[in-house]
Amino acid sequence: MAHPSYNDVQQIRYELKAAGYEHWLHNNLFTWQWWILLIATIFPWIIWGYLVKKKDRLHVFAFAMFIGIVSSILDVIGADILLWGYPTKLFFMVPPLFPADLTIIPVVFSLAYHYGKAWRRYTVYSIIISFLFAYVIEPFFAWANMYQKYNFHHWLSLIGFFLVALIGRWLIERILPLRN
Repeated sequence: MAHPSYNDVQQIRYELKAAGYEHWLHNNLFTWQWWILLIATIFPWIIWGYLVKKKDRLHVFAFAMFIGIVSSILDVIGADILLWGYPTKLFFMVPPLFPADLTIIPVVFSLAYHYGKAWRRYTVYSIIISFLFAYVIEPFFAWANMYQKYNFHHWLSLIGFFLVALIGRWLIERILPLRN
C-alpha cells in the first residue's frame, strides 16, 4: 500500500478500534489498574470541592478546565505520534489517559493556582508539582503498566507541565477579571 486511500485508512481504523475494544475488555476492564484509574477520575474532584472556597470555585474551575483541555490536546498529539502510549485505559475509545488529563493534572494545578495567589508562590508550587508528575507519577504509571514512553524523556514532561501551568495562569488572568 504505497499511498493508502481514505477508505484504506478507515478500514485500518475500524480494525484498530475492534482490536482496541477486545484488548480493553479482556485485559483492562476491572483490573486493579482500571480501578486505580476510576478512583483517580472521581476522587480528586471530591477533594477539590472541599479545598476550594465556594466564592473562588468558578475562577479556579475555569483555570482547571484550561489545564485539562491543553493536557488532553497534548496527550492526543503525543500518543498519535507515538511518543507514549497507554496499555491500560479506563475507556477503550479514549486514547489519552483520561483520568490524568481531565482530573489529576487540572485538579492539582488548580489547587496550586488557588493557594498560590502570588506569582512567586504559584511558580514554586508549579515546579514542585511538575517534578512530582514527571519523576514520580509517570514512573509509577509506567510501573503499573498504565503508561509507556517510547521516545520521550522525563525532563521533557517536567518542562511541559511547568510551561502549561505558567501559560495557563497568565492566560486566565488576562481573560477573567482579577480575583481577590
